[in-house]
Amino acid sequence: MVKKIGAPVRRDIEDKCMKDMRSRVFQHMLKTRGWKYRAFLRYLRLFKYAAFSPTRGEFLESYYTLMRYLDDVVDGDAPLPPEYPDEASYILQKIEFSKLPLHPEDEVDYLMCYCFEVADRFGADFREETSDILNSLLFDARRRGHLEIFPHEELSNHFHKMDIRGTIRATLKVFNEDPDKYLFLEPLGMASRYQFDLEDFEADIAAGYVNISREECDQWGITRAHLYDSSSLPIRRWFRWKAEAGLALLEEHHRRLPQGRFSLLSRATFPLVYEAPARKRFMQVLRECKV
Repeated sequence: MVKKIGAPVRRDIEDKCMKDMRSRVFQHMLKTRGWKYRAFLRYLRLFKYAAFSPTRGEFLESYYTLMRYLDDVVDGDAPLPPEYPDEASYILQKIEFSKLPLHPEDEVDYLMCYCFEVADRFGADFREETSDILNSLLFDARRRGHLEIFPHEELSNHFHKMDIRGTIRATLKVFNEDPDKYLFLEPLGMASRYQFDLEDFEADIAAGYVNISREECDQWGITRAHLYDSSSLPIRRWFRWKAEAGLALLEEHHRRLPQGRFSLLSRATFPLVYEAPARKRFMQVLRECKV
């Protein structure tokens, strides 16, 4: 059993904060990006019944709410609390709080404590994954608005922390799998990231994020001016290359998957939540980006 961490939280305050925040975040997601998140949110609700584990389902829903909200603050989709000068300062405070979650001050702190307490009920500790995800959000907070083009290694490390070592490893713990099996799922995590890069390209550029590496810019002749025109030939070529690479990653995922000996529930989840949306996006890009 994992040693219980975090301050004792009054149950009435905790439950109200959690439910209000979760409802608000989900409604915002459906209102602004319903086409993208509706099926996923439906899956979150179904998981606790499919897994016959309401506690794990409660954690998954609450932890996703927590990280989705923090991501929205970093991206400017949710307001930055007025007591913080910038998004990086806010995320830094949450990183420090996650290390020693005592004396919660706002609803995010309460929700983080709640997540850790629920995880303790099924004997899991998510502090490492939380650190990876929050530090990845810190990277985004610091680069937002600058349109800085990073080397491949630095950008890949950022996404590996967020999508694979953070998110996928945490998901495996929720599914009662060996979390170190995340290594078998690296191709799937990378394909999912490619999907987001393509799906959110214009929104990312508008927010000042460039998810094209310096090496890729050189390879495809992409200049800073091209970033503002997704119909330009260099960007269309990059889109097509990214989609083809994404499909190749999905094939690699299928080759690796049997080695992980995942549970039936996990094997049913991967194609539904990760693979199908990614494949759909890649095929759409290949149909639309004729070069």
